[in-house]
Amino acid sequence: MLGILSIYLGTLNIAELNPDIAQTAMRVAQWNLLACVLGMAVLFIIPKRWHRTWQAESITALIAVGTCAGVINGCVLSRSDTTFTHSAVIVSVVMYTCIAARQRFRWSLACAALSFLGYVTLVQGHTPQQELIVTANIKLMALSFVFALVANYTFEHRERRNWLLHKLEAQRRSALLEASERLHRLSTQDPLTRLLNRRQFDADLAQAWSKAAMTQEPLAMLMLDVDFFKRYNDTYGHPAGDACLIRVSHELTKVAQAHGGIASRLGGEEFGLLMPGRTLAQAMEAGAALCAGLRAAGIEHRASSAAPHVTVSVGAAQVWPTPDGMPQWLVQRADQALYEAKQSGRDRVCAASEQGGAEQAVAPTPPASVARENMLPATDDPTVADTTLPRSEAQEAAYVETLEGKFRWLRFPAALEHSYRNHDAAERRTHLLVMTMLGLVIYNIYVLTSSAMFSDVPASAMTALKAVSAVLMTFGIAAYIPVTMRPLWREIGFSLGISATALVTIWALSQSQQLTTLSFAVCLALIPMFSGVGARQPFWFTCVPAVITCLAAALMLRPVGAMQTLVYNDSILMIVNNTVFTLILAYMLEQGARKEWLLSHIASLQHQSLMTATRRLHELSTLDPLTGICNLRQFEDDFQRIWDEGLQDSSPLAMLIIDVDFFKLYNDGYGHPAGDRCLKQVATVLSQTAQACKGLAARIGGEEFCILLPKSSLGSATQAGERVCEAIRMAEIEHRFSKVANRVTVSVGVAILQPAQDMNRKLLLAIADDALYQAKLAGRNRVASVPTPN
Repeated sequence: MLGILSIYLGTLNIAELNPDIAQTAMRVAQWNLLACVLGMAVLFIIPKRWHRTWQAESITALIAVGTCAGVINGCVLSRSDTTFTHSAVIVSVVMYTCIAARQRFRWSLACAALSFLGYVTLVQGHTPQQELIVTANIKLMALSFVFALVANYTFEHRERRNWLLHKLEAQRRSALLEASERLHRLSTQDPLTRLLNRRQFDADLAQAWSKAAMTQEPLAMLMLDVDFFKRYNDTYGHPAGDACLIRVSHELTKVAQAHGGIASRLGGEEFGLLMPGRTLAQAMEAGAALCAGLRAAGIEHRASSAAPHVTVSVGAAQVWPTPDGMPQWLVQRADQALYEAKQSGRDRVCAASEQGGAEQAVAPTPPASVARENMLPATDDPTVADTTLPRSEAQEAAYVETLEGKFRWLRFPAALEHSYRNHDAAERRTHLLVMTMLGLVIYNIYVLTSSAMFSDVPASAMTALKAVSAVLMTFGIAAYIPVTMRPLWREIGFSLGISATALVTIWALSQSQQLTTLSFAVCLALIPMFSGVGARQPFWFTCVPAVITCLAAALMLRPVGAMQTLVYNDSILMIVNNTVFTLILAYMLEQGARKEWLLSHIASLQHQSLMTATRRLHELSTLDPLTGICNLRQFEDDFQRIWDEGLQDSSPLAMLIIDVDFFKLYNDGYGHPAGDRCLKQVATVLSQTAQACKGLAARIGGEEFCILLPKSSLGSATQAGERVCEAIRMAEIEHRFSKVANRVTVSVGVAILQPAQDMNRKLLLAIADDALYQAKLAGRNRVASVPTPN
């Protein structure tokens, strides 16, 4: 539509501009307009499924080339001076294709090349004056086409670059999100059973509690424990114990799916089933189904005192959450019910009573009767945290809000505007200096080589042009020197310098009375074009020389006679037309630059946030959710890495397996929350001791821990084990139910191997496990080792 409007305005006085071929010129103009309308109609008529980019590109290019061909044909047929002065309109056509239509660079280049070559080859002046006009037009076209093609190339290059960067960023973000999701699963998933871990259980419990408090719904929970699991481990070994826990988790998952709930492994052989919106009776039913399922599974357990197969004891509890209540109270009640189930003979389900004991059937506790004084404080676990980590939300929101606001006036909020102006201040400083020098050189060469077009201009006016150039060059260098000058002032100075150049040039041209001077005046559009394209000045700074150039040319140039008036009007129209295209260009360039800056900052913030979250999730996925030391997954990775290092440098690897003595009795006597606190204290002591011995500590299950000691000997590993035992004793964690002391103690198994290519690293774990068994047989609270096999 803009192209059709431009062509229509250009044909209003076509007959006066081509007096000797008026009919031919009008006919060509009419056919050209018809071609434009038909081209638009074709694009609208073609069904969308048949739309291709090349269709619009080719139609636009053909119409542009056809318009230029019509102008060139007029110059070939006509002998009128005004026909040759009007031929400068080819510049407007090419600028339209490059800037307004924003054709692909190859189409714009083809249009510019065909038009330029056609004009240079076919158009020749019939008089000396016409030859001057043709020569001036060729120089104008050459310079204008270069500016227009540079702008067009910049548009397309930026589009392609941004598209590639967007695709690359999308791929990187997708990979990061995938890794983040995987790490999130790992950080919330038990590595052995694939159930949710303690960290996620606490988060789900808090969320379910809040939701139930708002909706006034009950919240139930099952806590279960594999009966005599320590005996199972001692009898069948840890690998069999792991397989047993996996079978139990499968049965628990079935119950969770059938009765509605969230299954989790809380630690060791302890599991939990959170049941939002379920009553105590429904929880009891789910617990009974779990017990029945494990009986049906028939997992052999010869060491059990409850049955010849694996069984579980289940504690059920249900509360009515309140906004000021504490979720851990539900865990405490379920734990008390579990203790009652064990006291009643195991392999059964017991429900928590209203008083905190246990009984088989209890009516749901109403919200008003919740005994808040019995609530225990929530566990202060540093690893229980939201994995959505802090990020610059406010900063990102500001960028997004600004982007959504479209910034049509090309202005950001004050803080963002300041950052945007300063982000490339050093580059702009150098660029403006280079453009000042280059622009003045081009300007002086262009004026000097075109002086025949305005030969009657007084020498004093020409001297003024040279003086202005010298002054501007001096000011350009002076503005470059102070590094601390605000970027805004540099832009203002450059814009005023361009405006001064335009004013002085127009004043000098106004001293001439020649027709060729009015024809030459079309080149004044190059001045704001240089500001917008060459110097890449922001839109509002380009507007200043653009408006000044148009107004000064219209007011200061004085035509003499009818023919000069005709040329004057045509030249002013072309100046305004080309300047409008320049302003469109400057606006789109700045809008694109601002949008790119915002998007890059948003992408950078999101990428940093995602990277931070991924790093945090990676940390959480390698840490035990209860104790905060390395978990089994990280232990396996470290074990493999250190084993490989031992293979490379032929160094031995020692391992300590540590087991808390009579921890089941501790749990049964003090309750699971107290047991959790005990394990945290033990883990802290083990971690400190491992660091002192230059080893790596990990929790590998329940109350079992492991320390890897690279490049160690059996003697030093045994000494490390003794230090562990002594450190735990010195911690003086009360344990009234222990059969070896009145405080918590540990048994330690020590093993050492020289890694070899044909050796399975799990052999070291098996030897250490055997040594631990020997320490227990010898009375616990000690260190034991077994001979290393050949």
